[in-house]
Amino acid sequence: MTREAPGRLPQNGQPAWLKALVRGYFRSAFGECDVRGLEHVPLEGPLIIASTHRSYLDPIILGAFIPRPIFQIAKSELFENPIWRTLNTAFGGFSVDREKAGNSTFRVALNLLRQGEALTIFPEGGIVDSIAEQGFKEGVGFLSALSGARVLPIYLSGTNTLFSWPDGLTDRTRMVLHAGELIDPAGRRGKAGRAAISGEVAGALEELRRNSMPPHQAAPER
Repeated sequence: MTREAPGRLPQNGQPAWLKALVRGYFRSAFGECDVRGLEHVPLEGPLIIASTHRSYLDPIILGAFIPRPIFQIAKSELFENPIWRTLNTAFGGFSVDREKAGNSTFRVALNLLRQGEALTIFPEGGIVDSIAEQGFKEGVGFLSALSGARVLPIYLSGTNTLFSWPDGLTDRTRMVLHAGELIDPAGRRGKAGRAAISGEVAGALEELRRNSMPPHQAAPER
């Protein structure tokens, strides 16, 4: 399959053995991972994965747990370190210089979706400590409406506790990855349609957060 900007994008999908290996590492490192809803992931066809964002590890974690190859737009700073560059590239990451990307970032993202690929977007716009701390960007709705790609909301939390102290000693579930039901953009066009998709994604992420833990285990988001 021919891809736009082949020099910037991984040439092959993530092999199952690599996903399993890294997935096993995270399950062991976090002590316990609460993973639900992956049956909602379509194994083919265009897909936007709209996830919350708590750590630089999030793209690697998503790449390991999502049961299909995915692409992920990453800021260029992550590719300055050879270790992070290798890990991010292995899980579909490609560099974007936010000061120079302009419309090229959008074109690459749209081209991937039109070729039937899966693309991760963090609608919070960056790493934050709690859901909607900085609000949600409307890029998810824009890309979904133009490409026709369905959106999979994912609530990802606790990924910033891997190297923290004393969180490593707790017996509480430390990493939560909950996928919601697919959001279909069919029939939604124009500014109002894009806003409606983005609003539905935001609502789905909030609902996933509320349902992420039983009341007796509830704790402030980390």
